[in-house]
Amino acid sequence: MEDGNELALLEEELIQLTVKSSLVVPSENSTLICFVWTRKTYNLDSLRAQLRSIWKTKKKFEILVAGQNLFIISFKDEDDLEHIMEGRPWFFRKQLIIFDWLLKSVERNKIQLVYSPFWLKFGPCPPECYKKDLIHAIGSTFGGIFVSSNGQGKIWLSFKYENLPTFCFGCGRVGHRVKDCTEILSGD
Repeated sequence: MEDGNELALLEEELIQLTVKSSLVVPSENSTLICFVWTRKTYNLDSLRAQLRSIWKTKKKFEILVAGQNLFIISFKDEDDLEHIMEGRPWFFRKQLIIFDWLLKSVERNKIQLVYSPFWLKFGPCPPECYKKDLIHAIGSTFGGIFVSSNGQGKIWLSFKYENLPTFCFGCGRVGHRVKDCTEILSGD
């Protein structure tokens, strides 16, 4: 005869399998899908409380759970969504939150949130460097470059990253530090 605990575990596994194959559906309002990039599990109430305190939205927004550290955020005001996307990167407990628009229904296992913009601070630099296309080219290099400066030869233009998330210098991934890296530990 089965123990009650074994039966509860079996039911929990069945529920988990159902969730894994679920469809993530946008709301009627402007919707984002987001992922807190970490191995730790965070709950909805903590995330909701922090985002409400740091985002200055005109109207309310709703957050729903779509999976482990995967959330759907619907905005009543499209401008609020645009403001959030323009303000990236955002962090939750020092962990990067990766966002994308959720325009149509998608299977949860097909969602790939792997890119996030970061702010670069550069300078000092000569005035001729302040051109939009040049700044975009510089930003795409993610490092420092030499820039010609009105016959003065080349000068080194350095960059500083601002507000980077937790980063592992062992495997090169965001979301954990070297001391917590499973790739390095498994390679030993």
